Amino acid sequence: MTDIPYVTRQFMPAHPDLKNGAGIPASLGYQAYVESLARIIYYWGYPAVDGFGRTSSWDVMKEAGPGATMGLFPGAPKNRMGYLDDYMSPAQRKVVTPNADTIYGVSFADLSVEPLVIQTPVDVPPGHYWTIQIVDIFTTVTHQLGSASYTPGGKLLLVGPGWQGEKPDGFIDVLHSATAVAGLFGRSFTAHSPEDKARARRVLNQIGVYPLSEDTPERKTFDCEASARNKVYPAGVTAEMLERDPDLLRIRPVDARKFWDDLEKMLDANPVVGPDDAPMAEQARALLALRKSSDQWRTLLDRVALAADAELHAAARYDQVGVDAGNGWQRQENSGVWGSDWFGRALAAVIYIYVNDYHEAIYFIRGTDADGALLQGRYRYAIRFEKGQLPPVDPARGGFWSLTMYDRDYYMLARSPNGRNNIGRVNLDANELKFADDGSLTLILSHEEPTDTEGKANWLPAPDDQFALLMRNYVPTEPILNGNYKLPDVKRVG
Repeated sequence: MTDIPYVTRQFMPAHPDLKNGAGIPASLGYQAYVESLARIIYYWGYPAVDGFGRTSSWDVMKEAGPGATMGLFPGAPKNRMGYLDDYMSPAQRKVVTPNADTIYGVSFADLSVEPLVIQTPVDVPPGHYWTIQIVDIFTTVTHQLGSASYTPGGKLLLVGPGWQGEKPDGFIDVLHSATAVAGLFGRSFTAHSPEDKARARRVLNQIGVYPLSEDTPERKTFDCEASARNKVYPAGVTAEMLERDPDLLRIRPVDARKFWDDLEKMLDANPVVGPDDAPMAEQARALLALRKSSDQWRTLLDRVALAADAELHAAARYDQVGVDAGNGWQRQENSGVWGSDWFGRALAAVIYIYVNDYHEAIYFIRGTDADGALLQGRYRYAIRFEKGQLPPVDPARGGFWSLTMYDRDYYMLARSPNGRNNIGRVNLDANELKFADDGSLTLILSHEEPTDTEGKANWLPAPDDQFALLMRNYVPTEPILNGNYKLPDVKRVG
């Protein structure tokens, strides 16, 4: 047993078999401690296991190059970026709570291989929103580039833990990742018109990543449209199968039955983690060694993972997550910048993984109406913004607000009757919304279409079942950041 680390061996009582059951209380006490620790480790490690599982796209896309995994999601080989050329399909049933405001580019990097070059756009129309969000394996945002932070056009170098070197000539800066595996998510805002989408694609085509060994003085041009056309399917999955049954993809990204094995793979790929996660990483390694020491410990830890998973998913609901943000809305105040808030980070991984740094975008959520009842599509609800009280975002840096409708499982309506899955700035810019004579704007949420002209114009369709709401505020101004601005309540009116 000397090959088992000390911190693992100490979980085993020295004399559990004393006569007359005298060792039983100590054994139970040790087991209780291990159970408690394992439960916390599950919450701590859940986002990282989820994120590391997404690197499966490396193999799926290895031969095909950047493209659309299963024709629906941006995918790419290791240290490349894959793109869509339009909004993510509302019919997909794999990624929960995607936005319907931007076109995505996605890369998962392995910085243990070599550093990664990040190219930022140089030709961006004034007021156009773009970002490159960089997260570590635990989904904590380490860097947020883009229009909101006035990131200049050029090249930056992303390096992994322990990298020693100088900033190469021609680079803006060197960015450090807390873990070897990192996620990079490009977003380019678009409205609904062909002209707006063409503009968004032109910006997105200037955003990309590639290994440092391939760097040249010239800028590279990426091709989101070619990526979107390059539809790649894993073995055993076809476009026809997904067309017949989109719910084939409705699979939890973390399998509690394999959690400990997957956690070990994640830690092996990320031997160094950030300071907020390092102590728990050592505790996790101790439990992994304990699990291998006997069938008894394996059974106990496997059971804890199943129980913790059930508890996490029961807690991670829009009617529960976050703290009061006024008028029935809730908010995680540290979104994206989790520090040692392992609980909040795990909740976010379930309901809206890869949220931006809250300085970049603030998310208000809710699953109840003004009376505290769950939102139901069979009723009619109103959100009334008084004159001049729409969310205060910064349009000069591309700021926008958007209210998105999700079903009880946090997917969009596959077939919205008026084509809307969200309502916000794009509708205002297109003059689609109708204001009252007093300057107020009332949004209507219901499954059935309103019959009055104003209601029809301001209607956000709901499913014929329970639903949830997410209000995105990109590039929030100080009144949102400091909590002085309050969204209006959601009131049942029919």
